[in-house]
Amino acid sequence: MEVAMPIFLGLLGSLVIGTSDFFARYVARRNHAATTAATGLIFATSAAVLVASFGPGGFLRTDYLFGCASGIASGTALALLYRGLAVSSVAVVSPIVAVMLGAVPMFWEVVAGTPLTKGVLTGVIVALFGLAVTTFDPALGDRVKQGVVLGFTSGLCFGIGLVFMAQTTVEGGLWPVVGQRSTAFIILIGFCTARGLPRFVRGHMLRFSAAAGILGSIGVLCYTAGFQRGSVTAVAIAASLFPIPTAVLAATFDNDSLRWWQIAGIGIVVAGIGLIAKG
Repeated sequence: MEVAMPIFLGLLGSLVIGTSDFFARYVARRNHAATTAATGLIFATSAAVLVASFGPGGFLRTDYLFGCASGIASGTALALLYRGLAVSSVAVVSPIVAVMLGAVPMFWEVVAGTPLTKGVLTGVIVALFGLAVTTFDPALGDRVKQGVVLGFTSGLCFGIGLVFMAQTTVEGGLWPVVGQRSTAFIILIGFCTARGLPRFVRGHMLRFSAAAGILGSIGVLCYTAGFQRGSVTAVAIAASLFPIPTAVLAATFDNDSLRWWQIAGIGIVVAGIGLIAKG
C-alpha cells in the first residue's frame, strides 16, 4: 500500500495533466503560448488555494519556498510546452518532455544517494520505451526541429520543478503547490507585459483556459502528495505518462491519428509501471 499509493497519485496526476494539456493546446493554437499559460494559472492558483486550505498539513515557510522555486521552472516549462504543442506536434514534443520529466528526478535521486532496485530500474526503462512508442508518429514534416528544442527545454524545466516539489514534506501540506502556481503566474504575466502580449485569453476561449488551469493544478497536487509519500523516481515516471491521455483525446476529438503501435505502446507502459510498483 505504501508503494502503490504514490504511484497511483502519479498516474492520477498524469491523467489529469494530460487532459489539461489537451485543452491548453486548443487555446495555444489561437493565442500566444505565454498568454495561454498565464490565463490558465489564474484558475490553477485559485484551485490550489482551495484544496490546500482544506487538505492535510499546514503552511510551512520552507516547503512554500520550495514550491515558489518550482514555480519559476514550471512557469517557463508551461510556456515552452504550449508553444511546442501549438507550432509542432504532440508526437514530437510530448515524448521528449515526458522522458526529461522522468529522467531529471531519477538522476537527482541517484545523485542524492538513493539506490534504485533492479525491478524499479527495469520498470523505468520499459515504461519510457513504451512511452516513446506510444507518442511516435513518422508524419512530422518540418516541425521536428522546433518540437525537439522546445520539448527538451520544457522537459528539463519541468524535471527541475519536480525536484523542488519533491523536497517538500507531508507536514507542509499542499501549500507548496500554491507557491508554485502563483509564482509561475507572476512570471508569465511579467513576460506578457514586457513583450507587449495580451495577458489574458478572452471570449469563449476562457472556458478552455479555465479547464486547463484547474485540471493542471489538480495534477500537480497529486504529484506533490505522491512525492511526499514515496519514491521520487516512481512518482516521476508515473507523472511522465501524461502524453498518453493527450494523444488519445487528440485522436478522438481533434483529428489526430492514433496508430496501432501507439496502442501497443500503452500496454508496454502499463507493464513498466507494474514493475516499478513491485520494486
